[in-house]
Amino acid sequence: MLSADRRSELQYAFKLNHTYYFEYFDNEDQFLHSSRRLIADRYFIIVFGALDHGYEEKYKLLFFNQHYFPMPEIKEYLKKGSYFAFSSDLFKGYSLRDRLKDLGFLEYSMAEALVLADNDYRLIANIFKLLVEETEMPNSEIHSTIIVSYLNLLLYHMQRFYQRSMESRLDEISKMQYHFLNELHAFFDSDRKCMLAFPSLISLSKKLRCTPRFLQDISLKVSGSTAQYHIDNFIITIAKQLLAETDLSVAEIAERMKFEHPQSLTRLFKRKTQLTPLDFRISII
Repeated sequence: MLSADRRSELQYAFKLNHTYYFEYFDNEDQFLHSSRRLIADRYFIIVFGALDHGYEEKYKLLFFNQHYFPMPEIKEYLKKGSYFAFSSDLFKGYSLRDRLKDLGFLEYSMAEALVLADNDYRLIANIFKLLVEETEMPNSEIHSTIIVSYLNLLLYHMQRFYQRSMESRLDEISKMQYHFLNELHAFFDSDRKCMLAFPSLISLSKKLRCTPRFLQDISLKVSGSTAQYHIDNFIITIAKQLLAETDLSVAEIAERMKFEHPQSLTRLFKRKTQLTPLDFRISII
């Protein structure tokens, strides 16, 4: 009879010989034991799981990859569920591979993930059931196409759910956008005419306690432009102000604005205005 460790090794070897894998789990330890090596091998994981949420059972669809797999949070969060793991090889030759980068919710944190309403839960549960049934089918020429089609369907529905959620939370995310712009403008010390630190998407999302992609998406929803667009415009506005109101060189301005290299300011300035900083200064004389 196989030992538990040997059985685990054989199961893992099976996973590595496939571009996808499906499994149920009854607790978070079982999920972590089963999935962390897949993450180390650069698999993507979609979890359809129940959360520890008091006496009421809540379900979310969670997305993990090599860049986001917070084991301590998962251990305190997941109760039971199922997951579908796949490598990027599964999407070779399919248009879905190019579309994944446009789906912001794939990069949201567990806290930002959508709690599924009853009707949404049943719909996602049915799609997961179809995925399970297809993973148990024998390999054939159309096998991968069907799996990718189900994944595509799953992601389209989730995209609709998140769009609907953004609409229903418009007041909340508008307040978050307001705080984002306030935090952004606080980076500049107008008395000393210098940046306190370089304003980046990562630093601002940390201040607002959200992921960079969530901040990008709420800004796009509220203002029609991404958070990075607002950050770049703010930097250019400050650069223009310093070019117009001081005799500082471009290198000195770049240093005051916390750029690592003066060329970085010049490149951004030219990309946003079609002028170099010096050309802009000459144009306003």
